[in-house]
Amino acid sequence: MAQSNTDDASHPAAGGDDDDGIKTMKLYTNVERIRNELEVRGMTDDDGEPIDPIALSEIDSMHYMGNAAVDEAIKAMDNLGPSSRILDVGSGFGGPARVLSARTKCGVTALELQEDIHEMAEYLTKRCARDDSVKHQQGDILSLDLDALGGGPGSFDGIVSFLVFLHIPQKGELLGRCARMLKPGGTIFVEDYFQISPFSAAEAESLSEDVFSKELPTREEYVSHLEGAGFRKIRFLDKTAEWTDYVSGRAKSFVADRDDFVKVHGEPTYASLLHFYEAVEALFAGGNLGGVRIVAEKR
Repeated sequence: MAQSNTDDASHPAAGGDDDDGIKTMKLYTNVERIRNELEVRGMTDDDGEPIDPIALSEIDSMHYMGNAAVDEAIKAMDNLGPSSRILDVGSGFGGPARVLSARTKCGVTALELQEDIHEMAEYLTKRCARDDSVKHQQGDILSLDLDALGGGPGSFDGIVSFLVFLHIPQKGELLGRCARMLKPGGTIFVEDYFQISPFSAAEAESLSEDVFSKELPTREEYVSHLEGAGFRKIRFLDKTAEWTDYVSGRAKSFVADRDDFVKVHGEPTYASLLHFYEAVEALFAGGNLGGVRIVAEKR
């Protein structure tokens, strides 16, 4: 069992080129677990047959609610098709990018900070025979030359990001650079964390060390950053209750499936992921951490 719909903060594409610091988050280590899952499921290179990206999404996505969340992004952006261009900020192993492309035939530029995850994502996209429509780039959204990202500023119909912005405290700068990449009227779809009420010292430490997240904005601060970056028609959809249930169920399922997981990935990987899952479960249970889906339009 992959447990790789592991969610949370998937895989930043930003944060001051902190590719080493982000590895303190245990979700982003043990990348070889993806290859282990491919082997167990018979999805090796040997047969030469392309992998179905929908089937692959059981193990390659690091966000909550799997493809249902991607389908919500598709619905929010509306009328995506072969001529549409989407930017995925913090694309991780490329699961959402490949599903977006498979579902709508759109072109996706998948931007990922971490080199090992970026390389695995490129490999998986080739195994799915989707490298004609999903293009991977490695870099930091805060420092990357935007002219070199996809078709450059103003070239994207939509931007998606699943549990990545929480790693990037510079929300105003981040959202401003995202706005620059969108066409006028383009849509941004973001799933992220926010602060409901002040964190305890222990919660702040766990967010920093376990989730690589600092300075989460409140709802009001987030909306202000969006408006300042040039977004309108902002929908701030509170997902806290749903995600609290999700992360609790995930942790319990992971423990129940321990033996199967350890057979494939080993005890150290199990212990590492369990620590992460339980830390996130505790943070949501504390009532100060919130989850949000943001949909907005560039003016």
